[in-house]
Amino acid sequence: MKKFKVLLLTVLCTMLFTSKVSAKDKVKVYIFEAGGCPYCEAEVNYLEGLDTYNKEFEIVRKELYVDHVDWEKGKDYDLGVKVADAFNEKGYQDASYQGTPFVVIGNIYAAASYNENLEDTISKAYKNQSPDVVGCFEKGKDNCSDKIKESDGNNGSGNNGTTEDKKDDSAIGTLVLTIIICAGVVVLLVKTRNSNK
Repeated sequence: MKKFKVLLLTVLCTMLFTSKVSAKDKVKVYIFEAGGCPYCEAEVNYLEGLDTYNKEFEIVRKELYVDHVDWEKGKDYDLGVKVADAFNEKGYQDASYQGTPFVVIGNIYAAASYNENLEDTISKAYKNQSPDVVGCFEKGKDNCSDKIKESDGNNGSGNNGTTEDKKDDSAIGTLVLTIIICAGVVVLLVKTRNSNK
């Protein structure tokens, strides 16, 4: 019976531990683009060259405009407008559907400009598992705007992640505490078992 208790406790602790250490989802980096836009292609090339490409993030291309000459609306134009307007309401001054590439990363970055300094932002979005705001709008869900972090005036860096960083630190603390408690209980059960022999 005691072996069963030790085995059961070990299984429960393992389940609790593995649920806390689940794999993180890749961040979707959305590129709203115009056909033939050289800056859009340069942005995609830059992103594909990052070491974390296809590990921490994936690129999702959206057709904002059919081409960059006549600026005919593309199939994702309405989505781009909704997303840009939502980020603008949260203080992201460079969030615009009127220029390409319009890049959106999770709920912390939205800007219509070519940018080769996105690696830290992507890593932050991955680490904190930032909500997919574009995906939310694309699915027609309510309250997608509520998921966007207020801008700190840096046009796409959110609120420096202080809330998310605290959440991440709290999760690590909980994980460590869970491991310590499980190890302590297993040691206690083993000692009790050995003393009863």
